[in-house]
Amino acid sequence: MRHMYLSRRRLLGAAAVCAALGLPALPAAAAPRGARPAFQLPAPTGPHPIGTVPLHLVDPARTDPWVAPARPRELMVQLWYPAAYPAGPPAPWLTQAEAGPVGRDLAETVSGVQRDLPGLAEVRTHGHTGAPIAARRGGWPVVLFSPGYGAERNSSAALVEDLASRGFVVATVDHTHDPLAVEFPGGRVEPNTITPLIAQIEDPAQLDEFAAKMVAVRSADLRFVLDRLAILNDGGNPDVERRRLPAGTLGSLRLTHIGAVGHSLGGATAAQAMHDDRRISAGINLDGALYGTDAAAGLDRPFLLFAAGDTDRGNTPGWGVFAGHLRGWHRELRMPGARHLSFHDSVLMVPTLAALPGAQTGDAYGTIDGARVTAVVRAYVGAFFDLHLHGSGADSRLLDAASPRYPEIRFVA
Repeated sequence: MRHMYLSRRRLLGAAAVCAALGLPALPAAAAPRGARPAFQLPAPTGPHPIGTVPLHLVDPARTDPWVAPARPRELMVQLWYPAAYPAGPPAPWLTQAEAGPVGRDLAETVSGVQRDLPGLAEVRTHGHTGAPIAARRGGWPVVLFSPGYGAERNSSAALVEDLASRGFVVATVDHTHDPLAVEFPGGRVEPNTITPLIAQIEDPAQLDEFAAKMVAVRSADLRFVLDRLAILNDGGNPDVERRRLPAGTLGSLRLTHIGAVGHSLGGATAAQAMHDDRRISAGINLDGALYGTDAAAGLDRPFLLFAAGDTDRGNTPGWGVFAGHLRGWHRELRMPGARHLSFHDSVLMVPTLAALPGAQTGDAYGTIDGARVTAVVRAYVGAFFDLHLHGSGADSRLLDAASPRYPEIRFVA
């Protein structure tokens, strides 16, 4: 049943499989003192050190559709950016409150049994909290990242960090009540509230309609983040978010060059946001089914479809329809040895997951080593945004034809 969600529906990221089956979440458990990090993120490949800062954004113009009583939509956003120099402590991959639910879900994804996975809260990124932003005439291009259903905003930090090191400001977004847990300032944790709604839906057509609603909410989240970044970049309306921004933020964003990328349902979100907002000029879908208005309408701007080995136009809703309606620059790539969660950072801890009793990791992660699959994804995503947002890039030829450097990749179109 859980693999049906992973392979057929594509609604879920690594952190929500057990939740989507309607199983109750266990309370968060404290990691043992002195726990070793569960895995290490590979070093970024670009020339810039990385800074990062979390932002708490509130949209007074929208009501959160996933909770009652009514309240404004709140988001946690993480900015990743080229830093002037590496100052400040390394940011955590997850907070302690987020690590417990995520670990138990990862364990159940591969073994069918919830278990605490020590060391997730100890994983550190390469982003230095609060480091000053490096100066660049005209500012840095901006990329929005949307995670898979149930996954936290930094679930593909290895990719996001690499983009920041290559000269992009990346905003990763927690779509509140969609991840298993989102921790806000002051320690308040907002849980997933969408899963019980999904569990009540038996008709596949209604499930597709519900997924389209989720994508529409997520698209509105991304557009709101862009609106707020534009205000902060221009120095208007000083508020709590501005006081938390690092030195050099004013004018550091090149908001005429904006991209969007997402994994799983986040990939559909990237496509939908491009459909809804022409400020976004280039986008990438990492192995996500297409829901909402984007599939039939297509897009007239550059778009990359990047599929795992078990995703094709015949078995993934909307994929072929969307691909057939792309009118701008586009490519469709497939990585046969990869699976849906190969685009999630947890691919880097497959050896640990595989050692769990009863674990079967192949259906979720495929057969490519975690460090290698991360390198491949970084190369092609980076080449795409270098070409379409920076306007150049030494690796842009990767997008022309198959490369002997990356035999894992097949060109579909």
